[in-house]
Amino acid sequence: MDALICPEFTTTNIVVVRIRTSAWEVVAVSCYFEPDRPVDKYLDHLRGICQKLGSRRLLVGGDTNAKSLWWSREVDRRGEEVSDWLDEAGLHVLNEGTMPTFFTVRGDRAYSSQVDITACSDDLLDKIQNWKVEEDLTSSDHNTITFKIILGKKNQIKIERTTRKYNTKKANWEEFRKSFKNFIIAENINAKEIDKITDTEQLEKLIREYTKIVINISDKTIPEKNKNLKYTIPWWSKELDRSKSEMMRRKRRIRWAAPVRKERVIRLYKEAKSKYEEDVKKAQTRSWKEFCGRQDKEGLWDGIYRVIGRLTKRHEDQPLVRDGKFLGQEESARFLADTFYPDDPDEVDNEDHRRTRELATHVNGRVHGEIHDPPFTMRELTAALVTFNPKKAPGSDGLTSDICAQAISLDPESFLSLANKCLELAYFPKIWKEATVVVLRKPGREDYTVPKAHRPIGLLPVMGKILEKMLVGRLKWHLIPRMCHRQFGFMPQRGTEDSLYVLMKRIRTKLEEKRVIIMISLDIEGAFDSAWWPAIKVRLAEEQCPPNIRRLIASYLDDRSVRVRYAGAEARKRTVKGCVQGSIGGPILWNLLLDPLLQGLERRGDYCQAFADDVVLVFDGGSTGEAQRQANAALAYVHDWGIRNKLKFAPHKTMAMVITNKLKYDTPILRMGGVDIGMSNEIKVLGLTIDRKLTFNSHVSQACRKAAGLYKMLARSAKVQWGLGPEVIRTIYTAAVEPVILYAASAWAPASQKLGVRKQLGTIQRSFAQKLTKAYRTASLNSTLLLAGILPLDIRVRETALLYEVKRGYSQRVVGDREIEAPVAFASLDHPAERSSGSFQCLVDGAELAQHVGEGLSIFTDGSKIDGKVGAALSIWNGAAETSTRKLRLEPYCSVYQAELLALRKAVEEALHSGLPTCGIFSDARSALEVVTSGDSLHPIAFDINSLLKEASKRTQKIKFLWVKAHVGLEGNERADELAKAAALHLKTRAHYGKCPVSFVKREIRRASIDEWSRRYADGETASTTKLSFQTPPRRTGSSGRSFRIRS
Repeated sequence: MDALICPEFTTTNIVVVRIRTSAWEVVAVSCYFEPDRPVDKYLDHLRGICQKLGSRRLLVGGDTNAKSLWWSREVDRRGEEVSDWLDEAGLHVLNEGTMPTFFTVRGDRAYSSQVDITACSDDLLDKIQNWKVEEDLTSSDHNTITFKIILGKKNQIKIERTTRKYNTKKANWEEFRKSFKNFIIAENINAKEIDKITDTEQLEKLIREYTKIVINISDKTIPEKNKNLKYTIPWWSKELDRSKSEMMRRKRRIRWAAPVRKERVIRLYKEAKSKYEEDVKKAQTRSWKEFCGRQDKEGLWDGIYRVIGRLTKRHEDQPLVRDGKFLGQEESARFLADTFYPDDPDEVDNEDHRRTRELATHVNGRVHGEIHDPPFTMRELTAALVTFNPKKAPGSDGLTSDICAQAISLDPESFLSLANKCLELAYFPKIWKEATVVVLRKPGREDYTVPKAHRPIGLLPVMGKILEKMLVGRLKWHLIPRMCHRQFGFMPQRGTEDSLYVLMKRIRTKLEEKRVIIMISLDIEGAFDSAWWPAIKVRLAEEQCPPNIRRLIASYLDDRSVRVRYAGAEARKRTVKGCVQGSIGGPILWNLLLDPLLQGLERRGDYCQAFADDVVLVFDGGSTGEAQRQANAALAYVHDWGIRNKLKFAPHKTMAMVITNKLKYDTPILRMGGVDIGMSNEIKVLGLTIDRKLTFNSHVSQACRKAAGLYKMLARSAKVQWGLGPEVIRTIYTAAVEPVILYAASAWAPASQKLGVRKQLGTIQRSFAQKLTKAYRTASLNSTLLLAGILPLDIRVRETALLYEVKRGYSQRVVGDREIEAPVAFASLDHPAERSSGSFQCLVDGAELAQHVGEGLSIFTDGSKIDGKVGAALSIWNGAAETSTRKLRLEPYCSVYQAELLALRKAVEEALHSGLPTCGIFSDARSALEVVTSGDSLHPIAFDINSLLKEASKRTQKIKFLWVKAHVGLEGNERADELAKAAALHLKTRAHYGKCPVSFVKREIRRASIDEWSRRYADGETASTTKLSFQTPPRRTGSSGRSFRIRS
């Protein structure tokens, strides 16, 4: 390897070196920007180097004396200029973590900063690994930065070892199905035989046998995953391989071509090369779009994190330390098992604990005449089966959800009988209760030799999770309507944003009343791991859960075990408390356990709310003393409740903060369990950093840094798989970066009006706009945003917040006196066993249609939106002739989707009214038919339709739904379309439906946002050159052809 200095580019502050081997060359630039001189001259010199030497395999590093959120906790103007130049040059910052690159002591004070940066070009991004700051390599004030450049490595990614055993992509499913049918017949496994089982030992034996059959067949029909399998780039194809071979063949011909033919041979080579490069670019873009637009159970984020996980170097498991002594592999695994899954010795119980234990042993005793929950239904099994992602790691048996689905779907009656026999005998099979525990590192921890720096994830057998899913569905139906409305975690139709919005609304209301507010965030040590099973069993009885469900839950909790894998060793342990992280039932059981605390605090008049185990208390008073007295009384109540339920609240981790507009106030003295609670200037709740002045400066700064860090990871991952073209960068921005910054926007949106917050948002957004447009660093924010086709982030924050408020009914802006179309409450759903999911038949042509039209009453439906008006209609046929019609008008702001659903509802009403035994309802709206036949949709019109269908079922009327293709000349469908348009244009009646759809709200909010952006752009002093071509931002699309789309 040679290192050659480039004297023509080297100055006192900048050194350029070419590092060469026989196979490759890297240009390395080392620079020093003097702190008292402008950075412009340094950046101009670097720009000249890039122009002369090109930007391939370029590495830049040095002390820039500049701070940017892309590499530092602080931000200054010099940092913005350097960051803008890096974007202009297409260089990627490699800095990671928060360790200072500069540290010194002057006098009695220590000073540190992050001013040394490392950046590289696109083609080096995926080849640089292990970037880190080393503190002890030199005596310089600047710490050493080390990393590896692996230029010889192919773009291949090694799969980490997991519980996955089978490569189901190469499964011989036909042979699997054939073998499975033969096996269950030979072993006499069927619903009739299962119903004969009378004891739990027989049931356990049969389930083990059933599982063994599936494993044996999988071994024979599905190849095992190659542990050394390497993933190549996903867009590569045989066509590209042939194209590349053709290009290389033409290239080789140049060497041997005769002089008279050489010009033609070179031209043919260039044509082949150009075609190959164009095909590669198209394949990359097509693959990226397919990846982002997947409709399977793996969403965009799942796929992104999977790709990141493959590229992220897996750290070796470190030996743990206990009492100052390093432990071996087996001891470390045992230490983790004992920490994550603590024992529950009864010798330390107090009187309350003994009473609860005693009650738990008797509470599930059988009583004559008790009312049981009905058996599980085929609909519940089918619904549970389709919710699992086959790409998720399975339990120790290695059976992924696609294997289980294949087996169960071949004989669903047998598996349903097994599940119902478990319910009948109150027995959860032991084989399904053993969790394989994978230990993951918690990010950002300094010391990974302690158990608390790790997180256990329990991998349970999928078949057991299917039963658990059905069981939890029953639990939720019985428990959730009775639970405290202050619990927001793992509750239907509620989430983190609801929790944070309600919390901030409470705080702002009390501030307006000029109250002194004390906010306390409680910390429960090992909450999920410490959930006490006797208390859970008693709580189920208190909430009047059906006895057979209670007993199955009791069996689900008892006799569980874990196998903790760590550092190549495995520790097995029987668990006696806690909810396995990764289980389906854990969240609802935790909420059940915590509910009495929330209910009790609410009865006391204390304001509390929780998201799972994150509990926040808010107290207010006319003075600090008044709020302090309330807080200390509530903390004592919480502490006592925790003792009774064997949950330990940690006062040293509990955080408190005073929020007030008063200039003078006393600092409250808070105590919990005899321990003082420290006061803080800011508290992080569910990812939102709330400061005592509600400026949210700290939150925005952290969000911007998080977004920048996420982009670095995704850019590196995407570079390996798809390249980093504008299409990829735009998707990363809209699907990952923007949501990170907009998280909980409704809670902090008022702060986005402030200049400081707008500046932070503008800084991070300008960087992405520059990457998208390839603009110079001198281009203004207004210009780059317009050319990139993206709205300013502060406007996006406010429109996201407004959309949330309107959807939740907190604001009437946009909708005025209209009623927003909101989903039906979860509590309105029927019992899971009473829900029915239907289906619809797809008709291919007129011949199939003719077969169904003559079968009794036929109703064709359609909805239409034309000239800003909306209508729906029915064409009712008896035999081959139309007998009557119905027209419906909707408000102009309604959608075609609403019109289609309304037409279906009216058709079901007509079918019921007719009293005829059979009726066929025809529609060309597949999405409407799908939501209606799902059986559990909470869309208000679909919910009404399902209620009507239930009534029809009681009357033994059979109503069939049929899908027909639109606009292909089918008479009844064309007639319904004609009537729907006539209803929209000419019907002069009061609207039959007027609830405002969310799509209308989105459009109106986006229109207002673009108006605000237009005013800002027109009135701004920058972007004068851009204004020559674009006087205002386009109303619908940016110059890149991209729509300004709003994300819900």
